[in-house]
Amino acid sequence: MPAPRFPQSYRNLPVRSALTAIAAEPTLENLQKLLAAAVKGGLVVDVTGSTPQDTRLRTISSTTGEPVLPLFTSMDALRAAVAQTAEGEGSRVQAVIVPATEALGFIRTAPFVAVQFDPGAENTMVVARSHIEEALGPA
Repeated sequence: MPAPRFPQSYRNLPVRSALTAIAAEPTLENLQKLLAAAVKGGLVVDVTGSTPQDTRLRTISSTTGEPVLPLFTSMDALRAAVAQTAEGEGSRVQAVIVPATEALGFIRTAPFVAVQFDPGAENTMVVARSHIEEALGPA
């Protein structure tokens, strides 16, 4: 059975809400709430530059140059993040909205050190790979 399609207007409000909570109070309890929310619903994956034959995940770099997987709670959050970059001004964004566990599972496809939820947003959060893998359970 195919996974349900998410409308372009989809917003993962539980993750957005958890990001706001952890920004206000960065505790282990709020991290657990974020991870619990992050494995439900859908997340937006930036695939700008992909072709029908070759899907590419767009990544960002940590301060030490290691790859980080950016995931977004909505298409609007992705557009806002891309618009903030020098090369993003007026560029065409390509994205897919996939089930959250599938989006988070991309961390296992490359040597990502972390996931960053809603980069460029007021309330963003970088979560280490180990926490994401623990939330996903066994591979």
